Amino acid sequence: MKKLFLSFVLLVFASLAFAQNTFEVKGIIFNQSKQRVEGVNIENQRNGRLATSDQWGTFSIEVAVGDSLFFKKSGFQDAAKFIATQQNLVIYLNQGITLNEVIVKEKSKAAEQKDALNDYRAKGIYFNGSPPLLFSLFHPLTAIHELVSKDAANAKRFSSYISRENAQTAVDIKFNKRLILEHTPIKEENVAEFMYYYRPTLDLVKKWNQYDNIRYIQDSYKKFVQEKSERDSLEEIK
Repeated sequence: MKKLFLSFVLLVFASLAFAQNTFEVKGIIFNQSKQRVEGVNIENQRNGRLATSDQWGTFSIEVAVGDSLFFKKSGFQDAAKFIATQQNLVIYLNQGITLNEVIVKEKSKAAEQKDALNDYRAKGIYFNGSPPLLFSLFHPLTAIHELVSKDAANAKRFSSYISRENAQTAVDIKFNKRLILEHTPIKEENVAEFMYYYRPTLDLVKKWNQYDNIRYIQDSYKKFVQEKSERDSLEEIK
């Protein structure tokens, strides 16, 4: 009976502690022309709570310090806000559809790469300097040209460059200074060091959705703070 009572008391205190950590944040949303924006969907990443801005662009939603809010509305770029303190928010949304802009840029970049590769195709380089065995058996002269010519070597280097560049671009989209500053309280002078130590791999970012992306940044920041404190302490001892 005493154990049951003790468990109940601990549960009550835990609930009160949690309640003290959460609070209602209020805010207002503007567009670039400083006009209020209604109908913006707001989501708390941590607990999934939802809210929508009213006709005056105002909203309120339950949060805790450390949460991230996402703001979405058709015709505007998505926005996010990291909750660092208990204060009301002013959010500005940029007009324009980011997805279409990204698609156009990626198509333009892909087209440039394709044009460069087509130049090598016109010179008889079809496999970037590495012809398959079956092709070599039926087209020996072309295969020899592909293996030993200067154009073949250049095509091989260019193909490797494209692969590396596209891989780095994919990581940069998910792990960059803007996202880090938006979702952590990190000081700007520490961003470069943080990005050096915690840059994710391409295989990792391929698996992420938006929530995974932000969670990785926030979890990595917590580790960074702890490890930086330990490194600074060692420096002081030396």
